[in-house]
Amino acid sequence: MSKIFKIVLTILLITNNSCSNGQSKQECQDMLDDNLALLEQLLNNDKHVATDFKEMQAAFSNQPYQKENKTKFDESYHFRKGYPPLTDYIYPNTHIKLKFDRFNIAHTLENDYPFTMDFINNIDQAIFKLKKIYFLDGSVQDQEIKVVDKIVSEQLGDQILILEGTKPIKSFDYSMETHLNKEINYEITGTGQRIATSAGNIEVIHCGNGYVRIKTSESMRHLVRILATDEKGRQLTTVAAEQRNAYKKDDLRILIANMEQAKALLDKDEITCAEVHQKYSSEKLNAKLDGMADSLFLTQYFVSDFKKATIVFWDNAKVVKQVYERNSADQADLRHEDFYETCSCVVAQDKKSELYGLIGLDGNWIIEPKFLELKAQWGTEGLFWGLTDADKKQVEYVFDKENKKLTKIRE
Repeated sequence: MSKIFKIVLTILLITNNSCSNGQSKQECQDMLDDNLALLEQLLNNDKHVATDFKEMQAAFSNQPYQKENKTKFDESYHFRKGYPPLTDYIYPNTHIKLKFDRFNIAHTLENDYPFTMDFINNIDQAIFKLKKIYFLDGSVQDQEIKVVDKIVSEQLGDQILILEGTKPIKSFDYSMETHLNKEINYEITGTGQRIATSAGNIEVIHCGNGYVRIKTSESMRHLVRILATDEKGRQLTTVAAEQRNAYKKDDLRILIANMEQAKALLDKDEITCAEVHQKYSSEKLNAKLDGMADSLFLTQYFVSDFKKATIVFWDNAKVVKQVYERNSADQADLRHEDFYETCSCVVAQDKKSELYGLIGLDGNWIIEPKFLELKAQWGTEGLFWGLTDADKKQVEYVFDKENKKLTKIRE
């Protein structure tokens, strides 16, 4: 055999035993073994036994029971801590836009009502009624006020109310009416229990040894929670929670059979490593699994074993009307109106020219609209930033309240 032929044969053998992406035959076999191990784990997810949370239980052993305010919601997790309601006045004061950039959920969800995503889902449909307006000049409009329009932005919790009015507003009383899902409690009787709800079925996969695992539909993720109590009815502290996708066993068995067949063919060199990678790579498997998940395993771990466990379900087919009475100042940390009240003026926009000026507390112009931009400096009495056609950049102004003049203080 010539030296050149040996070199060519060697190259062919190396090529035949390597993937097009550089993997060797052994690496392909390891990849198939990893895929099979993952599929076997998913197939046996309902046989899950928790053995790794004993240390967490020990860490919580000095506080075995949930505190009384267990259902208070940390709004900062879902809502950024923002500015107060932004108020835009449009001359001749036929429209007043009030923007809320967050809702104080902890205040709104009174009576210890537990937070669920259905509250957020129903904010868009909430009905607002204005009951009383407190104006900056000290007067009060003590009757229900018409809301001209309501705009809900994509930002979670943002609302813009467009009101009819004549004078700058300090704050107002309003009611927010929305609907929350009805809470239904199901006592867990043991492993294998099936609970039929209006949103789908709940199957108890495991109950005991300090944790509960249930299987339910993906759409019910935010409608279900699990509670556990001791023999005195005290609610046990939650140590950890997890969720995992669940798959139909028949679908997983088909994937396992395909992987095992590919592994056998690869052992006999009846399929190339490149072909294996093209069909059965980990990336391809994960992509296929993403589209196959038809339900969810939800697991709740508690500080110790329990006497009684309960599934709390928020029934989205049965709703309860909730009405919350509020004042707009409740959700503000700082307020534009404190500044405006001090200088007895408010930035307003002329609807026709779209230019800005200042109006007094009675709603009439005291500085005619001539600014392309005009903004009050928070916390500094009588100072504004303004931009006109003649300016190349914003200029700082001071407002003379007695003589009702804006004077440049810095070029």
